[in-house]
Amino acid sequence: MPYKDRGKWRGVVKVNGKRYSDSFLTKRESIAWEKDFKDKLLNSKLTTFDYETFATKYLEFARARFAKSVFEEKIKLKKDFLQFIGSNLPLDQITPRHIQDYLLKQAKTRSAYASNRDRKNLLAMWNWGIKILDLPSNPVSRTFKLPHDRKPQYVPPEQDVLRLMAVANRKERAFLDCYLCTGARRSEIFRLKWEDVNFEKREIRLLTRKTKDGSMEGEQLPINDQLFNSLKWIWENRKYKDSPFVWLCGEGPHSGKPFTHRNRYLRGLCKRAGIKPFGFHSLRRYVASVLADTHKISAKTIQRILRHKSVSTTERYIQNLNRDLSGVMGLLELNFGNNTTQSTTEEREDSGGITNS
Repeated sequence: MPYKDRGKWRGVVKVNGKRYSDSFLTKRESIAWEKDFKDKLLNSKLTTFDYETFATKYLEFARARFAKSVFEEKIKLKKDFLQFIGSNLPLDQITPRHIQDYLLKQAKTRSAYASNRDRKNLLAMWNWGIKILDLPSNPVSRTFKLPHDRKPQYVPPEQDVLRLMAVANRKERAFLDCYLCTGARRSEIFRLKWEDVNFEKREIRLLTRKTKDGSMEGEQLPINDQLFNSLKWIWENRKYKDSPFVWLCGEGPHSGKPFTHRNRYLRGLCKRAGIKPFGFHSLRRYVASVLADTHKISAKTIQRILRHKSVSTTERYIQNLNRDLSGVMGLLELNFGNNTTQSTTEEREDSGGITNS
């Protein structure tokens, strides 16, 4: 609002923390100036930000909002797009054509899937700018997604999973049981704490950030006999009794710390078993296939076990048809029960075989 200052009326406009003012002979003139100047600023708001400043502000938000892997993906996108446009342009000079050309290049040099993922992240960044920085429009919304074919995802056959279990020592089998008896995500197993394991109620709580706002969300699942015995064995034979985490590095510079990656562990185990190598997520798909194909469990029930937000995501894992979850989880142990015998003295001595690799 205008105010009297040394015999004149001073109009004041504040936008994005910046203060603009000018003085006039009459209050009416100062009110008109405030309105016109504010409209002018808002209509030309894109010129107040260059791309790098804008992207940096968004990343400050993204660091607190998203998981580390998603945040790193957005950091890379910021650098890639800046390199593509060649200079740090003001936002009002970045057009849908710039963005579509960038996406086409990514499709050519990487893949259509990678291009669409970049588009999703750019779209989210500009939408954030509209909500938080009052940007007037989103040029990404005028670009197009590119068609891409989903490659069939590898699901290991049962005989390979059994061979994997056969070459694993007791601690390694217990680690694999956490996947094979729950269908959990890798991150859910890595962050598993003893407070999430209820031996009395025979329940396990799996925590994930796969939520709209990135907050942690937990869900209880029944523990079948196979997983109960494995977790009980780990509890009784744990080396670091003061740690709240279930799965810890047993040796090396990270000894006693929870796992974060273990990129080479499962592939090394596959090599020992003499089978085609696969990753942790393949075990999750395997669980879905066992329930759907072998036991004919419905997609809706499998969705609950895998904790997907949408059944369409589950249907990409399986193609099929409600039982109580306790009974369903028990089905998973039938395929591995003969391969997860109680530990021998030799296995106890070898229980430190898990490394942070």
